[in-house]
Amino acid sequence: MEGRRRNYIPPSLLRLRADLQPSAPAAARYVTGNRYEVQHRRQMLSSLRIGNQHLMEQNVLLKQELSAAQKELRHLSSCVEKAKAERDAKVREAYERLVKLEAQVKSIDESKAELVEVERDLQKLRSENEEIEDELNKVRGDVAKESLEWRKIPMLKAEIEAMQEENQRGREAIEQERKVYAMNIKESEAMENYRIFMAGEIEKQKVEAVDAEKRARAAAAAEAVPIPEIGYGGGYGNPGMGYAAATIGCQNPEMGYSGNACPAPHCCLHGM
Repeated sequence: MEGRRRNYIPPSLLRLRADLQPSAPAAARYVTGNRYEVQHRRQMLSSLRIGNQHLMEQNVLLKQELSAAQKELRHLSSCVEKAKAERDAKVREAYERLVKLEAQVKSIDESKAELVEVERDLQKLRSENEEIEDELNKVRGDVAKESLEWRKIPMLKAEIEAMQEENQRGREAIEQERKVYAMNIKESEAMENYRIFMAGEIEKQKVEAVDAEKRARAAAAAEAVPIPEIGYGGGYGNPGMGYAAATIGCQNPEMGYSGNACPAPHCCLHGM
């Protein structure tokens, strides 16, 4: 604010002629283009933020699904172990029973009813064994499916990491664009201050040129006025009187030049 106040120029000094006024369409187009570019970058930043949030949500969901899959896999593993233990126990029991039955058959003749009952038990055990085998096959299929899903998890993690890296690169590019935009803003402000300074200097030169022209006209008018009581001969005979009009004009600031009343144009430009 203090720099702007020091560079402030009254509006009366900025009334330039049409040929001296700076053209501003290029600057206006530059500012408009920057506004569109900033708006476009803000939209890109907003879309990147939304995409990042979506990726974070997907990551949370994948972690939840992974935890649920691991829990289900542990449950299935325990079920498989339990079923296997039950099957082994039943097979062992059946085997022991068969051994006992064979021993009993060898030792004594059992009745046919008992043999039929034993055969029924064996058939039942076989059917139960088949059911257990079917359940084991189903469990194995589920385990295979879960293993396939488990193999997909590293691929999903790699995709998420790649998207995160791309998001980071987008953030770095946006940060670089922000720095470039800030530098452009500073340069435009410096150019505007220089333009205001040059306008003030031009106005000062115009005022000095007008004053010099007025003084020159006054000096010319003073030289053209005839001096009474002194003729041409008197002036010609007296060298001091020959420069009387010029001396009067130079000593009177209102009539002509006084000392260095209007310096050369290069002096005014040297102050710049």
